[in-house]
Amino acid sequence: MKKIFLLFTVLPVLWLSSCADIDNFEAPNATISGKVLDKTTGEPFLTGPGEFAIRLLETSYGENPAPQDLAVKQDGSFINNKLFSATYSLQPYAGAFWPADIVTDFKLSGSGTQDFQVTPYLKIKNAKWVLKEGNKIDVSCTLEAPIPQGLPQVIEVRPFLSLTPYCGAGNRIEAYYKDEFRILINKNWDEIGNMATGIGKETYAINDIPLKSGYTYYFRMGAKVRDTFEKFNYSDVVVIKVP
Repeated sequence: MKKIFLLFTVLPVLWLSSCADIDNFEAPNATISGKVLDKTTGEPFLTGPGEFAIRLLETSYGENPAPQDLAVKQDGSFINNKLFSATYSLQPYAGAFWPADIVTDFKLSGSGTQDFQVTPYLKIKNAKWVLKEGNKIDVSCTLEAPIPQGLPQVIEVRPFLSLTPYCGAGNRIEAYYKDEFRILINKNWDEIGNMATGIGKETYAINDIPLKSGYTYYFRMGAKVRDTFEKFNYSDVVVIKVP
């Protein structure tokens, strides 16, 4: 019995000692922040809330680090205050833009900032809406391709409506995300736009979208291409007040 008692007395001590060895690491307390800009304008990249990320690879402690993705906000900004002080590579990832440059050997200690520039696949131009009798709206836009050469096939154009300023594919009124409220394109740019100037040839219009009286809507137009991620490029968010 003494041997058994000693065994059960020693094991907790060993376990506590082991935990003391494991838990003495500092909690992650470094902060990184920044913004993603449209290379063609220098303005914040037009996106929806959380629709793409900044991909981090912690390169200090291994050859094959697991990626960490920091969600980018609708205004193009990002922040994370729960990172380890270390060396990282950083890249805007999985958005509606041409592959972005990678920032390597970014040394994060305490806090740091890093901005990025990306070139959108498409720019939504001349986005308009007209409220008609019966609380229906007609919406329209044109497209522009900053880099026409090699642009993936353009899939569709569609409106997005929300009841909050956060508006896009990830935050929308589902009743308007239907085939009847989109224009299916499925064409290469040389069929719908000028290869030299990048200016689109067409005006895309969707008519008679019903809205509810007394509501305030947030509206923008979006279009996407057939790349790996198929995310939307957007126009600015505007407010529609229905009397």
